[in-house]
Amino acid sequence: MQSISEILQTIARQRGRGDATPLLAFVALEGTNGERIAHLPIDAELAQAWVALTGEPFRPHQAHALTALRRGEPVALRAANADVALTAYLLLYATLLAEPSATALILAPDDLVVQSAWASIAQLNQDLPRAMQLNALPLGPNRRPDALARAVVAAPAGLHARLLRHHDRGWAGFWARLRLVLLPDVQQFTGVAAAHLADLLFRAQRVATLHGGHAPGLLATLHDVADADTVLGGMLGQPWRVVAADDGPRAPSALAVWRGGAGWRRDVTELATTFQRQGYQVHIVCRPLERPLLAPIIGDLPRVTFGPELAPAQVLIAAGFPAGHSALRRMLRAGSQAVVLVLGELPHEQALTRQAQQIASAPASSWVAPSANAYILASHVLCAASELPLTEAEAAAWGVHDIVERLVGQGQLVDLPDPEVAWKPTAAADDPYAEWSVRSPSGAALLARNEQSQILGTVEPDIYDRWAFPNAALPPGAGGFKVMARNEDTGALTLRLDGSGRRTYPLRRCTVAVRDTRDTRAMVGNRTLSWGRVVVSEEIYGYREASSSGAPADVALANKLNTRWAAPACWFDLQTNIPAQGQFVGWSLAAALQLRALADLTDVVPCYDPEARRLYLIDAQPGGNGFSAWAYANAEELLPLAYDVALACRGDPLLEPLCRVDMDWLLILLGRTAPEPPAPQPREDPPAPARRPARQIEYVEAPEPPPPEPPPPPEPARPPQGQRPMPLWDAIEPLDEPRPNVSPRPNAPPPRQRDEPRPNAPPPREPAPPPRQRDEPPARMPQPPAREDDAAPDPQALIERLRRQRQQREAQLGLARERAPQPHQASFAVEQRFAAGDRVFCLPYGDGEVRDSRVEDGRELLTVAFPDLGELTIDPMINLVRKLDAPAPDDDLL
Repeated sequence: MQSISEILQTIARQRGRGDATPLLAFVALEGTNGERIAHLPIDAELAQAWVALTGEPFRPHQAHALTALRRGEPVALRAANADVALTAYLLLYATLLAEPSATALILAPDDLVVQSAWASIAQLNQDLPRAMQLNALPLGPNRRPDALARAVVAAPAGLHARLLRHHDRGWAGFWARLRLVLLPDVQQFTGVAAAHLADLLFRAQRVATLHGGHAPGLLATLHDVADADTVLGGMLGQPWRVVAADDGPRAPSALAVWRGGAGWRRDVTELATTFQRQGYQVHIVCRPLERPLLAPIIGDLPRVTFGPELAPAQVLIAAGFPAGHSALRRMLRAGSQAVVLVLGELPHEQALTRQAQQIASAPASSWVAPSANAYILASHVLCAASELPLTEAEAAAWGVHDIVERLVGQGQLVDLPDPEVAWKPTAAADDPYAEWSVRSPSGAALLARNEQSQILGTVEPDIYDRWAFPNAALPPGAGGFKVMARNEDTGALTLRLDGSGRRTYPLRRCTVAVRDTRDTRAMVGNRTLSWGRVVVSEEIYGYREASSSGAPADVALANKLNTRWAAPACWFDLQTNIPAQGQFVGWSLAAALQLRALADLTDVVPCYDPEARRLYLIDAQPGGNGFSAWAYANAEELLPLAYDVALACRGDPLLEPLCRVDMDWLLILLGRTAPEPPAPQPREDPPAPARRPARQIEYVEAPEPPPPEPPPPPEPARPPQGQRPMPLWDAIEPLDEPRPNVSPRPNAPPPRQRDEPRPNAPPPREPAPPPRQRDEPPARMPQPPAREDDAAPDPQALIERLRRQRQQREAQLGLARERAPQPHQASFAVEQRFAAGDRVFCLPYGDGEVRDSRVEDGRELLTVAFPDLGELTIDPMINLVRKLDAPAPDDDLL
């Protein structure tokens, strides 16, 4: 049997061309010994059986978690080690066996985790003595209540629509004996799902207290993510005990980074079959919607499994970058011999190909705290009042007084005629349990079927509105399926397998109106960054597509798609115009979220306002999901990552126009503006011919034209025909949401009040004329020829061009690099701008410290130490370098 490294090297040599190899990195990870304790204070018989079952001693984190649970504290076990799930089941058994009548609720993120948790408990029951076995019930659509069930495993939809809705009927006995709520892989609740989870836990504790007299304990497991204590503390309004659980042993492993490109699914299949032929057990970790794409390719190959969940295997293959660096760490600690990360064509995956060596040591992903969402709160308030009358004290503890007042004003809640203030829903509230999805603030998930009516998966409403237009390629940004039909009445999608490598991005028209500004601060270069709430009107009128065999093209939609939503947003004042035709701009910033946070490309929407010269980053879900607030608080960290994404995708035919524009405005936000035109200086040498390739060119930004005369006030805009109606809470004032956790900046201007006019506000623009209705089928949109004079210059491309011109000039003159300097060159003194100890910013590496400055071949070279990259040799003529303790000079661009 060949080793994993030898197999990868052999395939890489066969697939590589010259120095280009698909195997970008192979990093060996050493194993470590774990810590142990002598005794765990649980039932003696259970302790002996558990040690005999696992063959491992008890660990310190198990004692810390057990002690906190017995004190009534919510406990979260944070670990990269996959064995943390065994600790959770050990504490579950210890809690239920201590009280023979006690029950537990296992609340899993989705149905796949429900089946995995139920299978794990079934396996433990087979290995433990009969007296310690627990009867577990996986809750499904056709599962009836079981009075003998000690543990109920349910997804959020089952808890919402069955356990809580019918708590006083078939589930009354379960709630009366509930002692523990277990939340496996709680970090999967991101965005609006985390907001739903917080309200579900409040409702569950409320119902359990009514039936049993006290609230159950809470135990969660999660990956090694950042900011876990902040997110968990916001769920119940009380701190959690976050226990570090990586004190077990770690077996040696390895990480291989493989560049798949356009054929990344083919590479995944080839790698899996090659390892299988060599005798390895292989498991492919893929996204839920990727599973139907891999099934016909892999089939029933022995010793090869695939799916979104982790499974025991000798080789784990990640089909695309998983949900953040923390998920990759969990795969590396799952007990496999190696993890092969196959990177595809998503923007953030292309950026990772340029930093493959640093992937294994990347920091943990941030778990973003959800924002207060009025839509989610309103639905849960109506459901809670339907289960039990909602008292004034409970509304105050929940923090939903504003929501209750609005619902009472709309006639959906009514105060009961009792001495105590309490509310119940009216008939106007309809059925508050219907049309519910944990991944959406309003509306149920939409079913995706193939042409044979077989269910392939689900699509959330925000993805359906923006990314699932006719002929679109799904999943967004990756492709694999083609949207054949959309049923607007039922919201169902008909998909067809598409192996052409098609990818599509929507072409949009957006109108953004700021509802109120909550906070404002200054960035580098005195650029203004603000955060608040906006109302967005969006029209999808076409799409840009590309395939592996065709050039990119713009295609018009016969029927335009219109949507409107209100959500929090952060926005950047660029103070310059950028070309943003079709709103095909800003997606590099959206993709950068996936490099630092548990987020997806579709969680935010970039919109550019050419009148105000402002770029918005808006939460994709109505009411907000928290990602724009996180971007506002971490903009200085996010913008360089976005530039890396745009820089890496320049060779992508589909994304090249996007990258060129994004790099221009990102340089502006990073404080790298074009210099003023220099005064003409006399030249000593004669001017070069106009077309001579060695001519040095200096690009300057043209002066901006004077602002136009303000137009007359626009008439009230009417919603376009076919536009979806505004949801329930779009027409009301927003909740007072907490500001993002940002330390105040000394130079930041004070936030603007609601009624205070925005300084230097542009005149209101006239309403756009209604678009022409097209009855003909989708056709190719004509592309005007691009002119270099109309587009903003790309600084990176300019530097590369100057470098090539200098090399061509030296080659033409026959000058070797190692030739002796001429007399006039030897006497020429180069002024050194930097000295050892200077703090500098270097694009694209970030902040660093100059260790040495020297002059070689008439050029200043620097040795700069970067915190994450070590010492690098930097040429200021190639890389943009600026001192951090001094203002940027006028000639600092090139």
